[in-house]
Amino acid sequence: MSAQISADRVSELRHAVTAAVKAAGLAGARLEDFVLAVHELAVNVVRHGGGRGKLLLRRSHDLVTCQVSDQGAGMDEAVPALPSANRPGNRGLWLAQHLLVSDLILTSTSQGLTATVSINITSSEGAQ
Repeated sequence: MSAQISADRVSELRHAVTAAVKAAGLAGARLEDFVLAVHELAVNVVRHGGGRGKLLLRRSHDLVTCQVSDQGAGMDEAVPALPSANRPGNRGLWLAQHLLVSDLILTSTSQGLTATVSINITSSEGAQ
């Protein structure tokens, strides 16, 4: 699945990602966590990455990977830190990283930021 990200499409993309990973065999809390992580990455594109970007969702065997790219300024931090409790917002990347067992991979270049998350689909989940 490949799609453009914009403010008016965030909700639509969340539903499309949910349907795609559910069809791939992901279920339960892991499905919800993966979809929320991808949603947070898409929202980051809108808020911090220039307002537009691209989402690419792929499945290879038992691995589902989602890349979210923007054309924003990128970032200096390799791993997002949790902001202080009195600072509103800015928790999307941190949340995406902590929702999943796999790492959040951030690639920052002069063309923007690409965030990648992956999740393994086990055979027992496919049976649910």
